[in-house]
Amino acid sequence: MLVADFEVARREFSVRIHLQVPPGERLALLGRSGAGKTTTVEALAGLLRLSRGEIRLGERQLSSARHPAADLPPGRRGVGLLRQDPGLFPHLTVLQNIGYVRGADPAAARVAGERLGLGALLGARPRGLSGGEAQRVSLARALQTKVDLLCLDEPFNSLDRPLGLELLELLRRELEDSGTSAILVTHQLEEAQAFAQRLAVLHRGAILQVGHPRELVLRPASREVAELVGYRGWLTCGTQTMALHPDRVYPVGAEDGGEISARVVQMVPQGARIELELEAEGRWHGRFRCRSDRSATIGELMWFAAPGAPIFPTAPTAEEVRPG
Repeated sequence: MLVADFEVARREFSVRIHLQVPPGERLALLGRSGAGKTTTVEALAGLLRLSRGEIRLGERQLSSARHPAADLPPGRRGVGLLRQDPGLFPHLTVLQNIGYVRGADPAAARVAGERLGLGALLGARPRGLSGGEAQRVSLARALQTKVDLLCLDEPFNSLDRPLGLELLELLRRELEDSGTSAILVTHQLEEAQAFAQRLAVLHRGAILQVGHPRELVLRPASREVAELVGYRGWLTCGTQTMALHPDRVYPVGAEDGGEISARVVQMVPQGARIELELEAEGRWHGRFRCRSDRSATIGELMWFAAPGAPIFPTAPTAEEVRPG
C-alpha cells in the first residue's frame, strides 16, 4: 500500500498530501492547472524533496523530510511516471523503445507491443509515428517496468478526446490484469470517471474530498468540489447557495413540485439534446443550465426540480469582507 503524508513547499502555496492507495487500486487526482497535481506525482516518483512528512510504499520508505539523504532514487522506488511527452529515443525502433527497460525480456516487449496494437510498427522509428501511436509505445514501455505504482501525469492530454479515452481504457484493462496501483493526474472529470475507482479533488495544494467518482458528483462537500465535478449553476437565497448540475435539473410542471421557476435566455445544441441557459425568478436568484429533450423559446417561463441539489453557505461579497 502507498501511504503518502507529506508537504512540498512552493512559491504560491504548499502542496499538502495525505493519501493511501491500496495495492491494485486506481486513483484519479482531479484539479485545475496549478493545483499541485504534478508536484504530487513528482514527489512520489522521487523528483522533488519533501518539506515535511514521508512517503512509504509497502514496507519501504521512499522519502522522508527528516532523513532526505536516505531517499530512494527514482530508479529504485518502484514508481513509474508517464507524462504527456512520450520521451521516445529517435534512433531506436518501436520494439527497442518498448524494451528499453533494465532487465526487459525482448520477447515480452514484442508481446506488449502487439497487445497494444503496435505489431505492424515494431520495426518503425518514432519520427514516422502519429501522436497516438507514440503514446502507445510510451505506454507499452511503462508497462514493462514492473513497478508497484504507476503515476500518469495527463499522458493523453494532447490527443483528441476519443483517442485519449480509448488509450485510457486500454491502460485500465492492462492495470487490472497486472494488479498494479496507479494514480492518474487529470483536470477532466470524464477521464477520472472512466479510469479510477476513487477520486481525490485537489485545490490549491489541499485535498478537499476523496471518494467514489459518482459519489463526489452527487454529494460534493464544498462549492470548490462542486465546480470541479461539473456544477454550473449557482442560485442564491439569503445566506444559502444552491449548486445545480446540468444533468440533475429536470423540467417539470408547476403543479408537479417544481421548486425553481426560470426563464429561458439561451439555447445551445448538445448532441441529440438541447442545453438551456436559464435565469431563475422567485425565491432563488441566479443563472443555471439544464439539458432537455425538447426545445423551448427565449423568454419562456419554466419550472424545474433539482432533487438532492447541494446547498452551501453563500460566500460573502467584497463589500461584506472589506474592513470597516
